[in-house]
Amino acid sequence: MKFARRHCLRETEKFTVSLSESPTVRFYVPEWDDNVDAHYDFEHDEHSKLNPSERDLQYIWDIFDPSTLPIDGVLISREQVGESQAKHDRFVEHGVYEPGSHLDVPDWLPTISDCGAWGYKSLPFPPYDNQEMLEFYDDLNVSVGVTVDHLVLGSGEAGRLYLDERAFTNSFTEDDLPDALTDTFDVMVAAWPDEWPDYVEEEAPAVYETDSVDPFDPSLFEGTAETVQERLSDDPRAVYRKDDTQFRYELTLQNAAEMHEIYEANDYSFRLMAAVQGWNPASYAQATKKTLQQGYQYLGIGGVAGSPTGVVQDIMAAIGNIVKEHEREYTTRIDTHVFGFAKTDAFDTAGRSGMTSFDSASMLRSAWTGGKNYHLTSGKRYDALRVRFPQNGEDLSTSIEKALRAQELLHALRAFDDNESIAEAIHAWYQTAEQAIEELDSYLWEHRWDDAYNASRLRDIKEHFRSDYAHGRELKGSFSTRFRRRLAKLLRADDPEDPVDRAEYETLIENAKAVLQDFPRMLAQVEQQENDSDRCGTFEQVWLLVKDYATWIGDEGHLDAYEELLQAEPWRECTCTLCEEYGIDIAIFRGNNRNRRRGFHNKRRFYDQFEDDLPKVLVVTPATAQMSGPPTIESHLAKHQSAFWQVVHDLPVAEIGTVSAQGFHEWWEPTPPTVSLDPDQMAASLADTATRYQEIFVYIPDHPLRDQVHDAIDGEDCQLRQYTDPANLRQAVLDRLGYEADFLPDHPIQTSLPGL
Repeated sequence: MKFARRHCLRETEKFTVSLSESPTVRFYVPEWDDNVDAHYDFEHDEHSKLNPSERDLQYIWDIFDPSTLPIDGVLISREQVGESQAKHDRFVEHGVYEPGSHLDVPDWLPTISDCGAWGYKSLPFPPYDNQEMLEFYDDLNVSVGVTVDHLVLGSGEAGRLYLDERAFTNSFTEDDLPDALTDTFDVMVAAWPDEWPDYVEEEAPAVYETDSVDPFDPSLFEGTAETVQERLSDDPRAVYRKDDTQFRYELTLQNAAEMHEIYEANDYSFRLMAAVQGWNPASYAQATKKTLQQGYQYLGIGGVAGSPTGVVQDIMAAIGNIVKEHEREYTTRIDTHVFGFAKTDAFDTAGRSGMTSFDSASMLRSAWTGGKNYHLTSGKRYDALRVRFPQNGEDLSTSIEKALRAQELLHALRAFDDNESIAEAIHAWYQTAEQAIEELDSYLWEHRWDDAYNASRLRDIKEHFRSDYAHGRELKGSFSTRFRRRLAKLLRADDPEDPVDRAEYETLIENAKAVLQDFPRMLAQVEQQENDSDRCGTFEQVWLLVKDYATWIGDEGHLDAYEELLQAEPWRECTCTLCEEYGIDIAIFRGNNRNRRRGFHNKRRFYDQFEDDLPKVLVVTPATAQMSGPPTIESHLAKHQSAFWQVVHDLPVAEIGTVSAQGFHEWWEPTPPTVSLDPDQMAASLADTATRYQEIFVYIPDHPLRDQVHDAIDGEDCQLRQYTDPANLRQAVLDRLGYEADFLPDHPIQTSLPGL
C-alpha cells in the first residue's frame, strides 16, 4: 500500500521507503460521519444538491493531499457503524476501502476497528461475540481489529445494578426509582439488545433466554435496596454484581485470550490488537502483563478518554515500563495504542513510554463546542465569529431579518478579508437581494404552472426553482430557507384547475420587501469611515457591523473575543489548504460546512505540533536474501541481523524494519515469499516516499548505500544518517529524540493485585 508523505528536514544524504503501516507515533481520527459538501455555495449558504445522497461528500482525507493530511489512520467503531443499518450493510458488503462503502478510505491509509465500548458501557455485557467481531473486522477489511472489551467503571465496594430500559413505561420511569436503591447501588439503565451473545447464557441464563420484555411493576422496587436486589436476582430485566469492576476487568482479559486463540487458528486479513482496561496504573500494568503473556504484540489502552492528563500519563508510564521490561526480556517489540486521548502536554510521556499510536476527535469537535474554536497553535486559539442561521419555529419576518443581517455581515467580512471596500460589498449585495425580490412576482406569474412544479416532492420543486429562477439561490441566502420553502409549497399547490390566489404570492413577497426596506443598515457609517480615512477593508470599518450584529443577535458577550480574532486575522498566518482557499469563512461559526472544515483545520494545526514533539523517525537496515525464510520480519532480524535488532527493538517513537527492492517491511509483518535486492528497484521504491520522514537512520554493516539510492532521491528534504556500529545508531536515535539511555518515565507502582 502507498502511504502519505510528510515534510522532512533537508540534509546532504537522504532516502525513503514505501510503507505498509503509518510511521513512528501514529494519529488516528475516529470515523463519525465527519464529512462536508464538496461544492457547498458559501455565498448563498446553499448545498450543491438538495438531495443529500446526490452530494459529493468529502472527508478529511479527500480535502488534504497525501503530503499534508493531518492523520495517519482512521478508527472505525462497531457501535458507530451500527447506528445506521444501511451504513453497516455498506461497510460489511464492500469494506471501508471501496467506493461502495461511501467512506472510500484511501488504500494507503490504515484503519483500526474496535467495538466502541463507551457506547455500551451501561449494558451488563458487551453485545458482541468474539467470533462475530473477528468476522466483522475481516468483512470491513480493516488493517487492525481490537478485542471485545468492557469499559471498567472505577473501583469500590458499591454493587452495580443493571436494568433494561425497555421495561420502564410512561407511568413508571427511571426517575421513579427510590432513593434507597440509587443511593446504595450504582444503577445503570440502558435498552438491552434483543439477542445476547452465547456467553451470556452461562453468566445470566434468565437474561439470555428471554424472548420478550414485560413492563416493571413498581412494587418490585419497594423496600430496602438489598430486598429489591434479591427480588430481581432471577429477573430477565435485571443483572446485579457486587464487584462489577472486577468482572469487567476479567471479562476483557478473557475475551482477549479467546480471540487470540481463534485468530491464530484462522487466516484473517488484519492485525489483532488486545484491549487493555483498568481503574488505576497498577491494574492497567497487571492487565498488560496478562495480555503480553497471551502473545499479543499490539495493545490498546481503553477507558482513559476524558481522564485528566496526569492520570493518563501515570497509566501510560505504568504500561510503558511493563512493555519495555517485556521487550528487553524477550528481545521483541510491542506496539501500544491509546484510545481517545491526544493531549499535547502528554506527548513527552507518550514518547518515553513507547506509545506508538493514539486517536482523538477532540480537535475536530472543538471547532463547534465551547470557545476558542479556531486553533492556530496550542497557545494561539480564537473564538470563531458566530453568524447565526434563523431557527425553526420563528415567524417568517424574524427569519427573513436574521438572514438579511447575516448576509450583510458575511459580505462585509469577506470584503474585510480581501482588503476591499466594505461599503461597495454591502451595496452590491443589497442590489442583488433587491433585484431577487423585485423580479420574483413576474417569474412566479409566468412559470407557476410549469410541469416541473407539478412534482409531488417538495425537494424536487425547490431544486428546479433555485436553478430556473435567476435569483433562486439569492432568495434562500438573503431571505431564509423558510421563505423559499413557503414559495415552493405554493408552487406545488398551484394548479390550473385549482389555482392559488395570486394574493398569497403577493403577501409573501410584500412581507419580504417590508423587512428589506430597513437595509442596508450600516452603509452610510461605513462609507463615511472609508471617505475619512481614504482606506478600505479596515478593522474599524468591519467592526461597525460586527458590533451591531452581535448586540442585536444577543452575542455581545463574545465581542472581546471577536475583536481579538479580527485584529489577529490568524487565517492569514495559516498555510493549510482550507485557510488558503476559504479565508475568513473558516473562522466563521455557521453550520456544518464551515464548522467541520474548521475542525479539519484544527487537526492540521494539532498535527504540526505533534510532528514537532514526536518527530517522524525511521530506523532500517537493508534486507538480505535470507529474509524470505522466517515467518516474520522480526524473526528474520532476530536471527539473521541480530546485531541490528538487539539495539533497536525497544527504541521509542521510531519505526523499525528492513528495506528491499519491494519497499519497506515493518518489524511485525510477515516476510514476503520472495526477496529482490536489485539496486535500481530498491532506489525507486525508497524514493517513492522520501518526504515522509524527518530523519532516517540506517545500519549498513558492510558497505555504504549505493549511489543509485542517493541519485533517486536527490532533492528530497530528509536527513539520512548511516552507521556501521549499531550501538552508535541507537545512541544517535536517542539523541535525536532528546532521550537519555534510560528513557522511560519514572513510575514506581505495585503491580500485584489480589486474585490475579
